[in-house]
Order: sequence, then structure tokens, then C-alpha cells
Amino acid sequence: MENMSVNALVDSYVTHLPREISLNVAKGVISKFDDKEIILKEYKIAINALISTEQLRVINCTGTLLHTNLGRAQTQIEFSGHASNIEFDLQKQTRGERNSYLNYSMNLLLGSEGVCFVNNNASSLFITLHAIKKNENVQSVIISRGEIVEIGGSYRLPEIIAETGLNLIEVGTTNKTHKKDYIKALKENPKSLILKVHRSNFSISGFVEEVSIKELRTIADQNDALLIHDIGSGLVVENKFLEKNNIEFFNNEQRVQDSLEDGADLVMFSGDKLFGSVQAGVIAGRKELTTLIKESPLFRTYRCSPVITYELQKTANLYLSKDESSIPFWSFIILSFEQLEKRLQVIASKLNLQHSIEEDFSLIGGGSMPDVKIPSPVISIDSSISVNMLNKLSSLDVPIIPRVKDNKVIFDIRSSFQNDDKKIIDALNSL
Repeated sequence: MENMSVNALVDSYVTHLPREISLNVAKGVISKFDDKEIILKEYKIAINALISTEQLRVINCTGTLLHTNLGRAQTQIEFSGHASNIEFDLQKQTRGERNSYLNYSMNLLLGSEGVCFVNNNASSLFITLHAIKKNENVQSVIISRGEIVEIGGSYRLPEIIAETGLNLIEVGTTNKTHKKDYIKALKENPKSLILKVHRSNFSISGFVEEVSIKELRTIADQNDALLIHDIGSGLVVENKFLEKNNIEFFNNEQRVQDSLEDGADLVMFSGDKLFGSVQAGVIAGRKELTTLIKESPLFRTYRCSPVITYELQKTANLYLSKDESSIPFWSFIILSFEQLEKRLQVIASKLNLQHSIEEDFSLIGGGSMPDVKIPSPVISIDSSISVNMLNKLSSLDVPIIPRVKDNKVIFDIRSSFQNDDKKIIDALNSL
């Protein structure tokens, strides 16, 4: 059969991809097959598969508000990458302190003396321990066995600690850790710090006991030890906001401000979980310790871009302005069942395919509060109604990602913006 040229193959299926990429894919296909029809077919498959991996906006109809695979907290980013005064003093017209306003506003919000920002919370813990080991004569980290966590992406706490060169000292048991366990460990390992880690992506119930930050503060003071709290989820919203909106499932979730007030020397958390902003790690607490971290030779390798710090600044401002409902995560949380039901009925009235409105539950997600289920109405469609429904939805210009449950495709709009409802209607009617 006549050989097919790389250029002819690329021209046979035109896409928006740069031609260099298409040519490279075409070369790979031609090197594997000889038959022209097979080459044409395999090239189209390969190009479409590659296109599907491009990062682009999707509509989250899973009902998981902090969906890790969909980028966790949704934001409405305003910063477009233009030049900014991130490290420039506009009054003196000279180089200035990086993130000066963000440092000020975040310290005010959290009640901390100092704060610094890195690219995620895993790096928060690593760079904190690394800087403290190097400068504070610390050799070991004491932690409860019930807090030795693993999260997605191959992150295991013992391995992170090992990478810092510190020794891991486990105390207590999986379900119970007492004050005496920490006291004994500190006496046997005097050059140690105490690390408390929030169990954000799992829970332990029943015959359990743990030591609070307040109690650990007393123990740390008696043994001249540092107390670090990896609080993970990063709840900072005021109790008044939760009470006003009748939200009770955060009642047992410790706020960042409370941990600092109770005596943690440093608290670290994720920017894209309950804080409701972009991916970042926030480290807050004693000024001399955050300065120590910033002065670490490694800090520059972890620091955030201007896009990230701009969004963190915007989110902090919304909290300080008592405008939490303008943060998408909190706007989703406070929606009542009745409000969602009215919105769903409008969507349902415009659908051409068979469906039903059912009662179900939304989730927080993102490794935060795994036991919380938020009652939500959903649109349920039998998967047999449309062949390859999920493939069709994920192939749209703006893909729509629902969840699947018991052979039904579920559309939970608690996790989507109202101005996307028309896109959802149009997509379902096109199936």
C-alpha cells in the first residue's frame, strides 16, 4: 500500500494543537503501522487522547466541593499575569519586601506574628522541619501513632520526616495517645519537637483519646520543646458566619486561629481546602520561626508565584471584610436544600431526556472532613438512556463531570456555579 507522509497524516485531521505536536504524534503512529486506513484511525485516536489531557476548565457536578482531581477549591481568578508590585515598594520606588500586604493581612486574619507561603502544605511541613533541624538543635519529631498519615500522591508522613534528616519518635497507639506518652518521649529524647497532625482525610471513633494543643503546650513548655501543628484543612471562617447560616458540621473542626491561641508555635495548612483559595501552603506563628523558614536556602525553591499570592491576598481580604459568601467554597456550602431544589427544577423543566430529581448527599472532599454528608437534591439519569454518556460529557468544549452511582449518572449542582446551568441543560439535551 502507498506510504503516507507525516504531513499528509496531520492534514487528514485538523485540530487546534500546535503543528509540531501533531507532527510528533503522526511520526509515532506511522512508525508502528503500515496500513493506511489503520494509520488514519490510530492517528485520530492518539490525537484525541492527547487533547483530552490538556488542562482546561470543567464543570464540577460531582457534588464533591473540594475535588482533588478537579483542582480542589474553585476560585474566580482575577489576576492575569501582568506585572505587579509583588516585590517593589511603590512609595520609595525601590525593591521592597515580598508579599508585604499579604503578610500583614494574613497575620491579622490568623492572629499570628509571622507568616510565609509555599507551593503546597506538604512542602510547608518539609521546609519547616528542615529549617528547624538546621537552626534549633532539634534531632527528633514526636508524633502520635494515630496521626501518622498518608494522603494521595504517595505522600507518607514518615518518609517526609526522614527526608529532613530528623528521627521519627512514635508515641501512644492508633486509637489512644495520652499526655504521659509525650512526656516520656521528651525525657528520653530531649532534643525533640512535638508535631500534631490533623487527621483530615480519615476519622477514628469509639474508644479513642488524644492530647489537645493546649495540653501539648504545657508539656512543651515543661520540656523546652517546640510545638508544630499541621492542621491541614485550614478552617479560618468565623463561628458567627457558621451560626448565621446554620452550619453545624464544622463544630468539632479546630480553626487555625484557635490552634495558635492555644499555644502552637507554628500552624500550617492548605490554601485550597477549607480556606477556599488556590493551592498553597501557609505557615503561621511565631515571627522568629517564620523568619527562620524564609531565610532557609530552600525557601526560594518553594515560594509561590505572583498569581498564587494575589489570590491568597484576595481571599484573605474577603474573610477580613466578613464577605465569606463571596468565596466560592462557602457560597456552595451555605446553599440550602430548598435553594438547590428550586434551581434544579428550572434545569429539569428544560430537559428533553428522561430523568428524576432525588435526594442525595454532597461531600466536602479534598481530604477534609470525610464523615460529613450534606443533604442535596440531584438530577439522576439512568446510564442506559444515552450510550457513552460520560464520554460525550467529557468531550465537550467545557467538559461536565458528574458522578456515577448504582448505574445512574448523578448531577449534583452544589459544586457548580449557577451561571453554568445553561451549559448543563444544553449538554444533557444534546445527548
